[in-house]
Amino acid sequence: MHSKKQIAPVVSFRNSQSELVRGTITDLQRRTLVMEIYNPYSIVQVSEILTGLTVKAGTADVYCGRAVVTSLVSTGLTAVVSVVLADEWRELSTLATTDSTSFGSEARIFIRDWDDRCRIREDYQSVVNELRTFLTEVSRWVAQVDLASDLPREDGVLSNLAFYELAEPILRRARLYFDELEGISGEISSELTSAHRVYAQSALHPLLLRSPFIYRTYTKPLGYAGDYQMVNQILGDRRQGPNTYFQMINSGFLEGCLAQAHRNRIEILYAFLEKLANTALKEGRTLKVMNVGCGPAAEIQRFIKEFHSPSVLEFHLIDFNEETLKYAQKKIQDAISKRKIDVSIECSHLSVHDLIKKRVNGESKNIFDAIYCAGLFDYLSDKVCGRLLSYFSSQSKLGGKVIFTNVHSKNPDRYFIMDHLLEWFLIYRDESDMARISDQTGMKVNRTYVDETGVNVFVEAEIVNG
Repeated sequence: MHSKKQIAPVVSFRNSQSELVRGTITDLQRRTLVMEIYNPYSIVQVSEILTGLTVKAGTADVYCGRAVVTSLVSTGLTAVVSVVLADEWRELSTLATTDSTSFGSEARIFIRDWDDRCRIREDYQSVVNELRTFLTEVSRWVAQVDLASDLPREDGVLSNLAFYELAEPILRRARLYFDELEGISGEISSELTSAHRVYAQSALHPLLLRSPFIYRTYTKPLGYAGDYQMVNQILGDRRQGPNTYFQMINSGFLEGCLAQAHRNRIEILYAFLEKLANTALKEGRTLKVMNVGCGPAAEIQRFIKEFHSPSVLEFHLIDFNEETLKYAQKKIQDAISKRKIDVSIECSHLSVHDLIKKRVNGESKNIFDAIYCAGLFDYLSDKVCGRLLSYFSSQSKLGGKVIFTNVHSKNPDRYFIMDHLLEWFLIYRDESDMARISDQTGMKVNRTYVDETGVNVFVEAEIVNG
């Protein structure tokens, strides 16, 4: 990497909303960058893919590629944003061809970066290498299943009964490795995390990335983690992949605590809607419900399919991704058409930035009986979450119900699987954190609890000052 004295302090990039943003570098390493950006509302969020991030040395672009946001700290009108650089630097392609000594200089810098591998903990290296060997042998051994013609099959693949009998002991053993690496990873200092992350990915990604869920989670094709297709994978058939081995890997990750917590979240949200609907029937009126960051709105799809009188709820869906919103709207309309009923559905393509601006500009409707937001706060700073909750208060009737969620700070897959392997970064919160961001937002917290996995923390509140 070029000398830091040569690097221009200003960088530019586009966020997932294609907005052009500029920042000022405060720290730069080969795989990581920290910058300060002007942030009146919410320009970026954790786990978002930034594209076209450009670092210059003089007039040359020495880095131009993708970056994944790992952390975000608001400091008033600015935000300190840390990112992982996902592509390679352009050191050699930008060297002056007339200066042969510069080639040796760049080679020495490369060797110095290579020597940083000695800073990786020996116990981490040992378990990563043992896991790699184990998965390599499993892949070779399980390949026999795809070649054999006399095994029990359904639709050309190994029958489900045989598949899960085969997968269960293998995944249980792999889980022991992951748990051991989780414990080690949680002890690694922040300045050494990047080197460990690169080491683990180099060793294990070739054995994991053909799992559809792992591939989508890591590559984030819509520009952010937790997109609607990832949710569909969590809720759908876990046995996906090009062969039996990768189907095992896919199944193993989708049976993990985070995926199960998301399925539990859908159950809890469905129960929330069911309770609202029963209240509406009892009171003889319709209730207006807003869902912010709706994703595929699986709980609404289910509600329309299963509840006996779904028309008592009127839905307003908001999401910052247009493709997601169109998908959710189509699936819900299909469910409505199939039942031949009439349910009011309104959709708005709005970003977090847009919603906060509405609140700052004093927009207040006070028309919703309930608002819920599940899965969005995991990526937003405390300040932005507080502003969103204030917006919810401004849109709610007095006595309106609010429910919002976050992944708990005790998530058992927080460090190795989420951070090191998948680059799926979250802002974790516990019960006290959730209570803190609820303060001074016009609502009273009635209940704070976790789901059965302990991974999701929920807050149920009531509007007392809209």
